[in-house]
Amino acid sequence: MAYKHGLRGKFYVSATLHQAGTSITWAEVDLVESVGMEDSRAVADVTNRRGEFVTHGVGKRTLSYTLSCTYDPDDAAQAILWNAYRNGTPIAIADMDGPIATAGSRGVFADVVVTSAPKPSDLAAFNTVEFGLQPAAVSTYQPTFNTIAAPTTTTV
Repeated sequence: MAYKHGLRGKFYVSATLHQAGTSITWAEVDLVESVGMEDSRAVADVTNRRGEFVTHGVGKRTLSYTLSCTYDPDDAAQAILWNAYRNGTPIAIADMDGPIATAGSRGVFADVVVTSAPKPSDLAAFNTVEFGLQPAAVSTYQPTFNTIAAPTTTTV
């Protein structure tokens, strides 16, 4: 089994959405301290009188990300995130287990909207920002799990 250390993970953003025939230029979010991913399904209680136990059915999936970053207004990746948040525009993301330009790297690709960007100012620490991301309704691209066969994208 091939274990991957969290430190080796990479998170990328792009102002270019996933579309057929479009090349995406990725910016690595390298000031991220932690990447939180929620991937869960809606649960429905389908209990009836036939059995002794409460039973459940599953529904649609929920996907969301939380990126805790050291705040840097001059960082290229953060500029993409801030612009998307302030303008309400979707962006493309790639949450990878290794560099996106390396064959064999795997991860989630999605078009998302930035739903929150709280920026607390702690007196005893560097300024941080915590971006909240969720799949974009205006995109037809569904979040997918992919393995890089041969790199076809550019990274900045």
